[in-house]
Amino acid sequence: MSENTGFLSTIATNNRVAFLVASGIVALGMGAGSVALANGLVDMKRADREVTVRGVAQRDVTANSARWSVRYSHSEYALSDALAAVDRDTAAIRSFLGKQGFKGDMTRPSSANVSVSDEYLKGEPSGRKIYTVGRTIAFHTTNVAGVQKVQANKDALAQQGLVVDSVDASYEYTKLDTIKPEMIAEATRDARRAAEKFASDSGSSVGNIRSATQGYFSVSSRDAAASDDEYGSSGSTASSPDQRVRVVTTIDYYLD
Repeated sequence: MSENTGFLSTIATNNRVAFLVASGIVALGMGAGSVALANGLVDMKRADREVTVRGVAQRDVTANSARWSVRYSHSEYALSDALAAVDRDTAAIRSFLGKQGFKGDMTRPSSANVSVSDEYLKGEPSGRKIYTVGRTIAFHTTNVAGVQKVQANKDALAQQGLVVDSVDASYEYTKLDTIKPEMIAEATRDARRAAEKFASDSGSSVGNIRSATQGYFSVSSRDAAASDDEYGSSGSTASSPDQRVRVVTTIDYYLD
């Protein structure tokens, strides 16, 4: 064999080896790409197979704290007359509250709020000033039943000739934290039941949780007439001591 022939044979052999190696690399790359593509399709299908459900938990509670307030005022040409009239109302209101069991410092009125305005007659200024003096009596108590009694008897103020600007009673359930864990667990179980029912009807099974969102706790009056009253964990109040606590949990489940 000539030297040139041996050299050409070596080149051919090396080319075949290089071709085989390159082919193997391409094949491995295609295989890996196929696996990645397959996994991508699985993930896409899995993402499409999911269900969003809501779980609800409710508790009926009775408020353990109450706030009562009354606002009253008088308008007179003389400031001293307005102050004297408000003082008379203060004494009458405190006497009324005392008969209901609320006495002492808890019924002490706020400082007088004094304002002055021009008098108008038939749209024209009369040149006289009008002084308005207002006060508020407000207190918090755990005697919820007592506040209910005051509210029930508030017409007695009008019978005494008192004209008040407003009389309000509000109630709050302050032990929300003691029932939160159990209610969250109940809402989660309720959501799971809803997901399992959907999965059963669709021939699937419930997989892992994709995402979950817990709504805030709301408290509303059970009385239908006051159903628009609602407050969350921020600590507001409702107009009835008979209240309903509610929480909604939203969960996304994968379906297998």
